[in-house]
Amino acid sequence: MTPDHRPSSPDNNRPPPRWINIGLGLAALFALGAALLAISAGLRHPSRHEGPIADLTFNLGGREVREHCTTCHLDGGPPHTALPHPDIAPHSPETLGCTGCHLGEGMALDERLSHGRFGRGARQVLSGRDVQGRCYACHQLAPLEGAERSWQGYVLFQEKACDLCHRLDGAGGNFGPDLSRIGSQLGLEALHEAIRDPRLEPPNSIMPRFPLSRGEIRDLAWFLKSRVADPLYATPMQVQAGLVRLPEIALVPDDVELQPGEELLYRGKCLACHKFGEEDGNLAPDLSSLGLMRAPEFIRGFLESPHRLIPGAIMPPSPLDEAQRTNLSTFLAEEATAHAHHVQTRQLYMHLCQRCHAADGTGRGPIEPNLATFPRAFAGNAEFFHRAPDQRLRKSLEQGIPGTSMPPYGKLLEEPRREELLDLLFAAFIGIERGDKRSLAGIPPRPERVASPERADALYAVHCLRCHGRGGTGKGPEYLQHLPRPRNLTNRPYFAAQDDEGIARAIVHGIAGTAMPPVGEKLDAAEIWGLVARIRQWSGGAP
Repeated sequence: MTPDHRPSSPDNNRPPPRWINIGLGLAALFALGAALLAISAGLRHPSRHEGPIADLTFNLGGREVREHCTTCHLDGGPPHTALPHPDIAPHSPETLGCTGCHLGEGMALDERLSHGRFGRGARQVLSGRDVQGRCYACHQLAPLEGAERSWQGYVLFQEKACDLCHRLDGAGGNFGPDLSRIGSQLGLEALHEAIRDPRLEPPNSIMPRFPLSRGEIRDLAWFLKSRVADPLYATPMQVQAGLVRLPEIALVPDDVELQPGEELLYRGKCLACHKFGEEDGNLAPDLSSLGLMRAPEFIRGFLESPHRLIPGAIMPPSPLDEAQRTNLSTFLAEEATAHAHHVQTRQLYMHLCQRCHAADGTGRGPIEPNLATFPRAFAGNAEFFHRAPDQRLRKSLEQGIPGTSMPPYGKLLEEPRREELLDLLFAAFIGIERGDKRSLAGIPPRPERVASPERADALYAVHCLRCHGRGGTGKGPEYLQHLPRPRNLTNRPYFAAQDDEGIARAIVHGIAGTAMPPVGEKLDAAEIWGLVARIRQWSGGAP
């Protein structure tokens, strides 16, 4: 049968469903409405100027600046009015023009372009109080009338130890981005957001979220807005050559009697993050009892290189010189010996533990985001404590956990008090009897020959890499999806305190309360122990 003679199907003669025509009609109406709105908006807000154009040229510090701004801002006031610019004596709009203080794209003829409303706001027009974000792009940093809040932003920059991580005008640390030109890259709102919540962008930022008020954040943003690529107070060559120095800010209080050596806590900017006595930066561990928990050698080594003793620590090396670091470590070892005299164990927990482990025992204490490793969660983590031998818990409390922020409490708390604290954890948070333990199946004994390094690497790529990363640093492609974060397998102090059997057990049975799954059933004995050998290579060999 040819196609011409094919009998017609009843379905071919059926009219299309009514909803198709209704849908097409609504879509057409929606498109028409959007077009009318766009035309209406264009008529009400013409983007391109029609008519005569004011074209003025100014000399700003020897630089020629050309602007069309007075085409709309006829006398420097609001657009299309004859209102004058506010008095800014000793400055003058007639000599400075507009964009030197207000930013914007002075040569643009489109309103949105000329007001710099695109991108991340680096050229967005500043008005009102925001104009002081430009004062120090021309003036040397010093107290300045009209720029008081911007100057306060610089004082905060120093007091909060921002310079320990960020470089500014040739001075400062290299932990974070160089901020010397940040005002030419970001607008005020972007700066405000970056300070308010640094981990919004990028999500793997290690910058702490400082406990700042809205006003303090705004002050810092105003100051940073003045850090530009083309300052008028100096040439870029002078800045790079260190000929322009940032003014010093007095950090040591002169109205408080300090012990010898205590002033180094201020000079070293330790209190911008840490707590000592009544001073508290609310971002890092309490140092008040450090002398009873850490040896002077540990304190001195940590001040010099925090990463060596706690890999992943976000604390930068101390800015103090070697002699000052030695004096500070001696002071802390001898004077930071505040005892915990609380009668009630719950008060003891709040004094010593809640800063990391949280008042509700979830591990999300106020300084948790700034620690190298997630503090152990007690609440909702019963399975981990079913598996953890009591001896291990006692040891962790008495001797601490190397390679982490968990300090040893052996000297600070006598054994009966440590036992009371452990009892409290089980009763108040964990929710099981302290003696309620579960034995896991054993692990296969180490065979005479383990999997080759090539085979271990292939297994690692399949089972471990996406969390622990190619180099074992704990920062694989999926590491941000998990909290606690995957273990840093290059953490030498931590793994030096672990035996091979403990590492093998973690591979075989996983780790309760974390994203580490059991993979023992997928591997034979040679493969399990081949992976143990691979971790030992990363973490510096056998304990």
